Amino acid sequence: MRDIKSGLAISLPGLALLLARFYVGYWLLMTGVGKLQHGFLSGGALLPQLQRFLAGTPHEWYRAWLTNVVIPHEHLFAILTSVGETLVGAALILGALTRLSAAAGIFMVSNYLFAKGWPNPAASHDKDFIVLLLVLFIAGAGEWGIDGWRRRKR
Repeated sequence: MRDIKSGLAISLPGLALLLARFYVGYWLLMTGVGKLQHGFLSGGALLPQLQRFLAGTPHEWYRAWLTNVVIPHEHLFAILTSVGETLVGAALILGALTRLSAAAGIFMVSNYLFAKGWPNPAASHDKDFIVLLLVLFIAGAGEWGIDGWRRRKR
């Protein structure tokens, strides 16, 4: 179904992909920028959150990952998390490298889900974001965005 009246051909699947990109991209961008503004690049800021995750995660294998790998290298993971969220969010909003960005987003958000635990109500958005990111990984940016523009130029 297309609406040609506005001069732009608007398809419902393209609009759905655009909304999914903007919804998840905005959330990731804002949380990433928030972390950058709250000192995540200088270290120490992620540690309290990691300790809460360590106390609450029901997954033993993930508890071991947090204890043996993430917490000893908290500063590195704080940088990766804040910069990763910011870059993935910006790329999704722009529709640039959408599939790669969605894959990176799935990886990050899956880690948040494992840290919080599946039944935790705080993980409800994580599940939604994983589904939306999976759709974006499969479908790509859609009609609007840098990826769509590059595809049309070929």
